[in-house]
Amino acid sequence: MIDFADLLLGKRIAIVGNAKSLFDKNYGAEIDGHDVVIRFNKGFITKPESQGTKTDILILAIEMPEADIDKFNAKYVFNRCTLRKNKTRACWHFSLDDRKRLQKLLGAKPSTGMLAIDLCTMYSPVVDLYGFDWEETPTFYNPADYKTVHNYAKEKETVLEKYAFGDLRIRK
Repeated sequence: MIDFADLLLGKRIAIVGNAKSLFDKNYGAEIDGHDVVIRFNKGFITKPESQGTKTDILILAIEMPEADIDKFNAKYVFNRCTLRKNKTRACWHFSLDDRKRLQKLLGAKPSTGMLAIDLCTMYSPVVDLYGFDWEETPTFYNPADYKTVHNYAKEKETVLEKYAFGDLRIRK
């Protein structure tokens, strides 16, 4: 099993969310300059000048065909779900205790992004968030009528209050 701490400890981490607002920015080179870049689900790189091109860790909350996973050229691919058979190439999951703790705090199922933020802030003093606007704009790949099971308002509040320490920076 891969120890996530070894991948993150002391590293400068970019967590790249999938908010449509990211495409209005030119963060690509800045994102790629981090030691570790984390992406999620179907957040395919379609605008490198906004999203960057580097992917060290791909975290999935969905099943995806291997051909789509390969498009990321990620060093590590993780599935956040312990209840599904993990068809990806790495054996690691968010702990059930962490998911339950966050669900209690948020009053809803935590998003994969929230789980990653929670984990990364445990191991790194420098975590930059890109493409997180907590539903000010939609996820760029979801249909217009998509309904979420997450409480993004509470996730935003939690990140701003609990995790805004050291060098955590939010880039919409």
